[in-house]
Amino acid sequence: MNVARATLSWRLRRGEALVVGGRGGEASCTRRGFGRQEAWVLGRGGGGRVAVTTRAVSGSSNVLVLEGDSRVGVEVVKRFLAQGDEWNVSATVGGSNGKAKRYADALGALPVDLHDASSEAVANTSPGVIVSCIDADGGCGTVHERSRVFVDAALEEGGVTYVFISSIGAGESSDALPGPAKETMKPIMSDKYLAEQYLQSRSGETASGLEHLIVRCAPLNDLLDDSEVGKPTLTDSHMAYGWITPAGIGDLVHNCLASDKLALQSTYSAVDANTIFITNPFLRPLESHESVPFDSIVL
Repeated sequence: MNVARATLSWRLRRGEALVVGGRGGEASCTRRGFGRQEAWVLGRGGGGRVAVTTRAVSGSSNVLVLEGDSRVGVEVVKRFLAQGDEWNVSATVGGSNGKAKRYADALGALPVDLHDASSEAVANTSPGVIVSCIDADGGCGTVHERSRVFVDAALEEGGVTYVFISSIGAGESSDALPGPAKETMKPIMSDKYLAEQYLQSRSGETASGLEHLIVRCAPLNDLLDDSEVGKPTLTDSHMAYGWITPAGIGDLVHNCLASDKLALQSTYSAVDANTIFITNPFLRPLESHESVPFDSIVL
């Protein structure tokens, strides 16, 4: 492993110092500055992967983004990093998409590539918040199988708020989907609903110490750049439908965590207010003269 290349890829802010050392086949790296310290240890993971783990972080809240190299995950990571010293950001990376992984790494979040023991990502980063961007496109098993590992690890860690990014169409929101999409998307939505149910059941256990928030998002808008925020809107209606951008999801997740207007242990739908669709009796855009067919939550 090229230690210098691995460590110097992290961007330093003015007033920070990077200290690199090594012992016993591992390389240690400490970044100090602005009243906070982050210590990392770099070693080899399974299959020759580089495993990066945090040892100590102070001065900020820790957030772990699961599958931070996915389309949504990259934008969620960017949104938390934009808050400066408010959050210490870590992200698991799948590595199935090399371009996305390199982009996620370049953002400045601490990557945790621990596929051989994925639950260790939680123990090693000690997050107060986990944002799950685990999606069906990961190609590494079902969403609910991959998700339950981290839910169990969050329970063991204790004191974690778990935000699960799901999809409109899961569970009781299936009626919001256009007719032809219901059957086509049924296997994916059933998978995500199983992940939702497992999170709900585990966080509902007595004295579990695990709080959760499920955000069912509209399909991603492929007509806009992923980094365009738009007007992400949250509602407790199960009938909201439209499009949303990855950056809009990132913005919404951060605002949810900063708001005192939401009830944890709850499920919400998310859509871009600029691209709302009516699905009954047929799929069409909401006309400008029509009122929004659901109540929005102002965060």
